[in-house]
Amino acid sequence: MEYIDIFDENNNPTGIVKEKKQAHENGDFHRTAHIWIINNKKELLLQKRSSSKKTHPNCWDISGAGHIRTGETVIEGAIRELEEELGVKIKESDLKFISIVKSTKNPKNYEFQYVYLLECNNKVEEYIFEDNEVSEVKYVYFEDLEKMVEEKVEGLLLHDEEYKKLFKYIRDNFI
Repeated sequence: MEYIDIFDENNNPTGIVKEKKQAHENGDFHRTAHIWIINNKKELLLQKRSSSKKTHPNCWDISGAGHIRTGETVIEGAIRELEEELGVKIKESDLKFISIVKSTKNPKNYEFQYVYLLECNNKVEEYIFEDNEVSEVKYVYFEDLEKMVEEKVEGLLLHDEEYKKLFKYIRDNFI
């Protein structure tokens, strides 16, 4: 079982701890880390969610993401998730903070999504999927991903506000 801290609608800690499934059932606010990997060709890494995932199996998604566990900082959770999902070991200073997105589009999954960018030039075959959450990865040039988002390409999970902030950050800092 995975336990997570619960927050109010303003991202303040409530002191309440719940099992992740229960928090989702109750629609409680909690924190997640979303880490986008970009290489020196300005390509973003997409992960394909495993067929065994409860939500959105076999869909293309954020490079690495996950829930922040009870007592864990967002940065600690981001570092842990990248290692668990992709075998990537990093330190805090490697992450570039982009934004916090308050997600309420799913009434059973209210999140404060902490969005980061990581510069990493690993080849696709260097990523390791040990936790069975990811089935494959691929790099997509960020402008191509932008078009995929605009066209709402089937099989791509859409995070509209997050994508806008991500693409703006890339344009402001990498071009």
